[in-house]
Amino acid sequence: MKRTLAVVVAAGAIAGLAGTGTAGAAPLPRATLRVVPGWTYQGSGKLAVITACSQRGDVPVVGSKLLPKPVTLRTGHNLEIKITDKTRPGKYTINLFCTRKAGNRQLIDSAAMKRVQVLKILGGFWQPDQPGLPKQFKPGRDGLQRTAAARQEAAPH
Repeated sequence: MKRTLAVVVAAGAIAGLAGTGTAGAAPLPRATLRVVPGWTYQGSGKLAVITACSQRGDVPVVGSKLLPKPVTLRTGHNLEIKITDKTRPGKYTINLFCTRKAGNRQLIDSAAMKRVQVLKILGGFWQPDQPGLPKQFKPGRDGLQRTAAARQEAAPH
């Protein structure tokens, strides 16, 4: 229920921000989200999430059902999502919110969404090789720390 509400709020924010500009006003803030590759396999796959916010000082926040909780990228703008065996095959949405801090609250300036697909490896059938990450991609320190911490919490003791 909470995730559905978050997606509805994000879609409303995108629609609301798109229609508020006037001819003489400054350009609206933009969020750019790139996910490479667009699909991967269950168990050994990786997704490179590359984010950009047009407003200076905005902090990108990435959320998805693939992640245990939203990840705030404070130092870098790249995130590597590792797909485990526990991830079910299907289509997933990755959301990007560019937020700025105003007092004690975080306000969403802009948002973007991309869909990715996780496929199951079928044992006796030929399937294409898993696509690789871009050569120039280097995940930020926040992303590495967050995914490692999430895996340690999820692992049985």
